[in-house]
Parts: sequence; C-alpha cells; structure tokens
Amino acid sequence: MADSGVRSFWMAIHRYLGLATLVFLAIAGVTGCVLTVDKPLDAALNADLFRQPANSAPLDAVQAAQALQAARPDLTVLSFPAHVSAGDTVPVSVTAADPKHPLAYSEVFVDRADGHLAGTRMAGAGWDRRHLMQGVYSFHYTLLAGTAGRWLMGICALGWLIGNVVGLYLTFPTRERFASRGFWKKWSALWTFRLNNPLPRVFLDLHRASGLWLLVPATVLAFTSVAMNFFDEAFTPTVQALSPARPSPFDGPPPAAAPPPPRISFAQARSLAMQRAAAVGLGWTPARLSYSPERGFYSVMLTAGGVETYSRLGPIDYAFDGAGRFVSEDNPYSDSAGRKLSRALYPLHSGQVIGLPGVVLIFVLGLATAEMSVTGVYLWWKRRGPRIAGERRLKALREAAP
Repeated sequence: MADSGVRSFWMAIHRYLGLATLVFLAIAGVTGCVLTVDKPLDAALNADLFRQPANSAPLDAVQAAQALQAARPDLTVLSFPAHVSAGDTVPVSVTAADPKHPLAYSEVFVDRADGHLAGTRMAGAGWDRRHLMQGVYSFHYTLLAGTAGRWLMGICALGWLIGNVVGLYLTFPTRERFASRGFWKKWSALWTFRLNNPLPRVFLDLHRASGLWLLVPATVLAFTSVAMNFFDEAFTPTVQALSPARPSPFDGPPPAAAPPPPRISFAQARSLAMQRAAAVGLGWTPARLSYSPERGFYSVMLTAGGVETYSRLGPIDYAFDGAGRFVSEDNPYSDSAGRKLSRALYPLHSGQVIGLPGVVLIFVLGLATAEMSVTGVYLWWKRRGPRIAGERRLKALREAAP
C-alpha cells in the first residue's frame, strides 16, 4: 500500500474512533475536572454538615467516633479519617448493628465539641447538593448505568488510547518529507498554533498541538481508564497471572459465621499500627481507620502526612483482628510488580502520584480532552463536504476509465 493510502487508512481510523467516542470523552473530561476538587466542593455545598462552631478543646477524630459508637449501640462505625482540620466535623461511615433494622443514612457527621450528630446523609449518586459530588463521580465512571455504563466508558477509553497513538503517527510528515533534512523543522511547527489564523486552521493547529504536548499524560490517563473500568474482568486476572500479589485475608469472601465482638477499640488499633510502623522504621502516621464487621478486622491506613492521599503508590494499610493480633499488611512498596502496578492506577489517574502538580495536570487534561473533542468534530464537519465531493469525483473518473 502506498504511503498516502496507509495514511488515509489510519486517518479514517483516527476520525471514526474520535467520532464514536467524542461525546463520552467530553463527559469524562468535564466531570474529571470537577472531581479534582470534589472534596472541597462537597464541603462548600454542605457546610452545615462539614463545619462546626469553633471550640477551644475539641475531641480528636478517634475520640469523637468512639463517643458516637458508645452513644449509639444501634449502629456500627465503619470508617472515618484519623485527622480533620480545625473547625470541621468528623465524617463517619456507619451501618446498622442489626441488619434487620436498617438505618435511613450511611454517613454521619460528628461535632467534635461534644460528640453530637451535626447531620446525616445516605451515600449515593444524586443531583441535589447532598449527593452532587457522588453523582458526578458515578456519571464520570459509569454514566449512571451500572456495569454496562462502566464497560462502555472502558471501551471508549480503549478507543482513546488507540486514537492517541494513531494521532501521533499522523503528525509525522510523509515518507518523502521524513527523508528530507527539514523533517524536524516541519514537525516542530505542529507543536504551535496562532490565534490570528482563520478559524479552521486555528482549530486544526490547536487539536494537533494540544494532542502532542499532552500525549504522554493523556496516554497514561487513557490506559489507567481502561484498566480501572475492566479491573476485575481483565486487568486483575492478567496481572495476577504474570506477577501475583502477596496473599491477603481480604482476598476471599468473609466467613459465614459472624466474628466475635471486638475486644479492642479504634484508639487501640491506632496505637498498634503506630507501634508496628515504628518497629519497621516507617515514619508514617494513621490517616484513616476502618472496621469490617463481616471479618472482625480493624484496618489502619498510614500516610506520610497523616491525611488520606495517594502520592507515589498510595498509603500502607495494617489490619488487626478484634483481639488486637496483627493480621496482614498491604504494602505495595514491598510487594510484587503486579501489585505495584495495581496500586499505581488510581494515583496516576487522579494525578496524586506527584501531589498537587499532578492534580493540576489532570485538571488541564480534562479541559484538553473536551477541547479536542470539540475541535475534532468541527474539523470533521468542515472537511466532510469536500471529502465526499472528492470521493465522488474519483469514483466517476474510475467508472469513465476504460
């Protein structure tokens, strides 16, 4: 196939992949921008839940959660952050202690001044202010369509991944120009654009330049999107087959028999985790504490700053049973290459892998994804008429030829 024929083929692949996925990629880009600041937005929209009156000697988060558990035997505390900012309540995930009497909420906000409930809400997607951020997340991840929506977004991400590689190929000059001395000069010009050009040229240059400048992070974002959307169906089985992770008691289903009531508290689980971290020379501190009623395990998440973040490969988790015995460690830094890759997906996808600069980059990528969707469909529309006319002329010439 001639060089022009090859390029035409891949141009068609790039064009139709873009047209098939542009709406979904634009949705993912815009909602992804919002999700980079979802926690501050959630707190601003629901200040009555997240903020409390100033108090000179408030309870710490663990004391507040334990006071809630003691005062409300009808519920079980599942998870809460180990540290919250001054003037903030403690958001605590809860469930009914007796499954026969379910609660009307799954999250409570504990006022640290005296341990009373500042408010409650049921977790879930919605478009009211209580559930808006969860709604944006679900729309970003599954289009609010469950597993089918997740698979559709995964297929679109795969199309995006392929389209990125094809788009890079299409920026290279033809074979004849590639062999000339002016290759780098011609190719480097594609990395720039001028706003004083005619609109179609501005859109073309912007589409190519933004794709080139952001090619590497956009390709990483596309890959992590594919991996997370097909995490259980394809990614985890493949990674486990190639590089199995360290066995964990959380791998299988919980035991059928209910575990005995725990004999230690959240505060004791926190102390045990800090002792173990000190024993292995880990200078990290607890960031989140959780309890699994099905297994009877406490989990303590540790991070460098004591706040839940996902820099590098993310946190390290220690698990203890209800008697205080050490159960397991989820430490991707000392686990297999496969486990490292699995734990790197979310830090890479959210940008938190390198902290604030990475989050800002993801915000820019979200805007750029929406921009490339808009400029791409505009370029297709502008070129569609001339392309169809040219194809018709070529067909007429072939039919007229002997």
